[in-house]
Amino acid sequence: MTSQTTPSGIAIQIACALAEHFFGFPTPDGRTAVPLDATALVAAGRLDLWQGWAAQPEAIRHLVGRFLRVRPNEVGAPRRFTEAARALCKDSDCPYEAPEDVPDDEVVAVLARHGQQPLDLVARLLDEAEVKYAQSRSPLPVAGPGRWKFGWRGESIVDLPSTVRGAVVDPIVLDTTPAAAEVLVKPEDLRLLARDIAQRRGHEPWRDDVLRQLLAGLRDDQEVVVHELLLRAGGIRLLNAPTGVGKSVLIGLLALHLARSGLPVTIVVGTVSEAVELADKITADLLALGSSLRCTALVSPRRLAEKAEQAAERGQWDRFDALAYGCALAPLVVDGPKPVAPDEPCTGLRAAVEQPGRGRKQQPTPRHACPHLAVCGRHHGLRLAAGADIITTNHHNFVHGTVPVPVRVDGVELNRLPVQEFLLRRCAVLLVDEVDLLQSNMFDAGARQLRLAASGAPVDLPLVRLDGERAMLLPAEDRAVVPPLTRTRFLADQFLNYVLEGDLWLGDSNPTAPGPRKSAAVGVDSGWHLPGSRDRMLLKHLFKVDDSPEDGPDEAVPAEVYHQFNTLFPDVGGTGGAELPRWLRAVANLLASAVSNDNGQDQIKEVRHRLHGVLARHVPVEEDRREVANALLVRTWLGALHQALTRLTFAVAAPGTEMPAARALAEQLGTVAQHQAIPYGPLGYLLFGFRVDRVEDPRPGGNLSVQAVGGDPHTTIAQLGGTVALAAAGVQRVVLGLSATAYFPGAAREHIRAGITYAMTDATPGAFTTLPGHALDAQFQTIRIGGRAESGKAAAILALGKSLWEQLDLHLRGLPDTERDRERCMLVGNSYRHAALLGAGIAGQVPDPGWVAVVVPRHGHPPPVVLPAEVVLVTVDDLESLPARHPQVKVCIAPLSVVARGLNILVPGHQRSALASVWVCVRPPTQVTDSAEMFASVNAHALCRDTSSSDPVAVWAEQRKRAFARLFHILTSDPRFSRLSRALKSESVAGMLVDMIQLAGRARRGGTPVQLFLVDGAFHDPKYGTDMPGLLRYYYANLTPVERRELRRTYGSTLGSWLDFAGIGHEENQ
Repeated sequence: MTSQTTPSGIAIQIACALAEHFFGFPTPDGRTAVPLDATALVAAGRLDLWQGWAAQPEAIRHLVGRFLRVRPNEVGAPRRFTEAARALCKDSDCPYEAPEDVPDDEVVAVLARHGQQPLDLVARLLDEAEVKYAQSRSPLPVAGPGRWKFGWRGESIVDLPSTVRGAVVDPIVLDTTPAAAEVLVKPEDLRLLARDIAQRRGHEPWRDDVLRQLLAGLRDDQEVVVHELLLRAGGIRLLNAPTGVGKSVLIGLLALHLARSGLPVTIVVGTVSEAVELADKITADLLALGSSLRCTALVSPRRLAEKAEQAAERGQWDRFDALAYGCALAPLVVDGPKPVAPDEPCTGLRAAVEQPGRGRKQQPTPRHACPHLAVCGRHHGLRLAAGADIITTNHHNFVHGTVPVPVRVDGVELNRLPVQEFLLRRCAVLLVDEVDLLQSNMFDAGARQLRLAASGAPVDLPLVRLDGERAMLLPAEDRAVVPPLTRTRFLADQFLNYVLEGDLWLGDSNPTAPGPRKSAAVGVDSGWHLPGSRDRMLLKHLFKVDDSPEDGPDEAVPAEVYHQFNTLFPDVGGTGGAELPRWLRAVANLLASAVSNDNGQDQIKEVRHRLHGVLARHVPVEEDRREVANALLVRTWLGALHQALTRLTFAVAAPGTEMPAARALAEQLGTVAQHQAIPYGPLGYLLFGFRVDRVEDPRPGGNLSVQAVGGDPHTTIAQLGGTVALAAAGVQRVVLGLSATAYFPGAAREHIRAGITYAMTDATPGAFTTLPGHALDAQFQTIRIGGRAESGKAAAILALGKSLWEQLDLHLRGLPDTERDRERCMLVGNSYRHAALLGAGIAGQVPDPGWVAVVVPRHGHPPPVVLPAEVVLVTVDDLESLPARHPQVKVCIAPLSVVARGLNILVPGHQRSALASVWVCVRPPTQVTDSAEMFASVNAHALCRDTSSSDPVAVWAEQRKRAFARLFHILTSDPRFSRLSRALKSESVAGMLVDMIQLAGRARRGGTPVQLFLVDGAFHDPKYGTDMPGLLRYYYANLTPVERRELRRTYGSTLGSWLDFAGIGHEENQ
């Protein structure tokens, strides 16, 4: 039972009191009833679904924000909240009680018995909750003179001198900036500012020209010319404009204008490098203006050393001086390795001699802060940011960064303050560049990973450390941890053994027969695998669910059939059921025995043999039977492991002792992860995925990792200035998101759930052209990469590169004389290996291999592809300087994901793109069963009709229903692109279009035209319903009239180019 004095218990009571105020209703006997589903909605942070929320006074919004800040994440899960609330209401001291005549598991409303105004109760409970919140986040004690250990298992010892005795770490002082209800900006003010800066710096007023064209093309949501920018607090305002028209210029000038008006501004950009460069540019503008305002880049301390090293390599010594630092502990190390960036033990010092706690077993000494933390250069930027007028940071740091230095927030000292809260408290206005990329990245960043098991090399595993730390628990605490921990370790270790020995397999090449482990190339892994990702194949063989024709999508699986199917697995349905035929009940019993470990013996071979026997009559083809038996065992094993992990994370969060491994486990798997205002999407729980990575050095082995995907990126972005800002700062904020692709219905990861406030239509005819590329093999057949078996892709990509040069040569020679300084093209594949293979193919055909540049990884070894010595190898960090440093290069080849956004490859000395065309050589992959991709699809489908209502609970329930329907649809689909339903193909195509529009934007800086060539034969082959024109026609036909109108308004000639490519005529485009 959840105690009413724990943080979760207090949060549940506050949610009940808020729901009583908003949604309570009288009972026949005069009492007030509070519906639990509405209370769960409040706890989940989804009051934005209620029409009445917009009319609430600021004081009530502030109360809700305070509540969401202190509410533990797990309270935001609907099922867990309902269970905990029902249990809590049994407590006689709880201010709410369940009806006496209703069974516990049927309680849908609780009754108030506190005798107060509900908001008075909220205020009292919030005071109590905030005290506990501050206590749990109090700053660490500071290490004093003596010996301290740090590192993995404390292998390093540092001897602190007596001069640090009594050292204190002064906190960063951060006071919440008052809210700005709205911001009104006149375009002429921005243009005057641009001209003033240009005059003072002695530059041509090119920014004024860019801004004039951008602002002249902007229209509001009524298609009216924009004469002023009106930005209101709450939610998010969106500005969509083509790549290369000046959004970055607008961001910089808007930030300067607002800061000069007394409004602190945060600018969130894609990468650390962008943040640092933008801060340098704005600082230069401030100096030219003679302003005392300050701009600083807020960089994660873990990235400072890397960026300082890059600055030194490029001779950027001013930037190096700003970023570089040294560790004061390094000369004081007396044993073991010295601290190495980025893993300095700033907050990880522990006493070298541990002391047992009074009245209990020995406990680990608590972590202490370095006595130099307050003056360390590693954290100097954080202190500058607290007083800066303009702050720049990158997407990842904004979403997941924390401040490792104590911060005094409105008089209360806190440790590990989230960067997001830091910025939303400091700044009244938030400008987000590439806002759709931020949302997309949140699906990946929200996928927390943890290594569960390892073989072949010594690895620090949280489960192993947790097992060791159990010795510090008292029996009453240990007994709750032992069952889930031992079961999790058994399932994880044994599953890894089975995969490495070939008894089971995931997505890697399955052995032809069970047997000894086979050697694998370094880095070979299975990809992320969700329990249930092969359900479609199992349903086909076990329940005779019809498979579709080879050229059509799979048919829907009846829900009752899927329910029967689930009863096969012990983690979902037990051990079969009476509704199953006898032979399937036998299958269910065998699967339960496989993961039971009751007899303490390894019985996988026997279970698999008996499974084959039971399946023989019903799955007669031996190869199919092997796949079915393997898929059944894998689903059973991973489902049981998922269940055990869930139980373990809740068990280790309960003990009152500090166990570092328990904290790491719970943080990674979402129990006490970094706080989120909206911690769960419509599913209401985390999605788990598993992966096996094989290694060969120092000996054959591998690792088993788990990935937990959570959060609600769609709603979080849409509510960045509303619910999210309230939970972080207690006030709403003005948020403006900018992108070239913020509005794109159907793109699960990128489409922002908010209307476009301002749009600049891409109206220039011929600015964007989509064309087919041609690459033929020796038999004059189109070379197809997408859909080809992985084993045959390398040779095919190499052949495509060889064949493509002839067309590339004609294209580059055909550029007008006025475009000779743009005689370059960019080719993309899906990986660094694809880029190297394309480079090898083309380099063998060009007159000079030095015309070819291939992008290689920043770290590690380049792909094992032989390239001529003359080929230029560059990292993505050096691409922007490519035309100046390597002017002879005509063909640049890179992975799509690396170059799709943010790069400005310009003609030296000009603001025009140095690229004339972009060639997509390999169709982007569709990874519908990848956990982050699946979560994005489920979330997007659930929120597709996300509108506020007078009955928000009904809307929320409908979202949850759609989420489960989409999850069911994906899990019962064949993951091959050709076999996906048209709905899933359409979703994939929408995502591809976003990527390609952004990719083509690399060649559109300064308003230059671009030609986008689709080369892979998979783009054009209609045989399996995967051709791009056919998919585009299906996608467009299924848009609503409103969505079509918004797309035409937003993308103009770019949309027209795609429709022309798909053969969609003018009449259809209405």
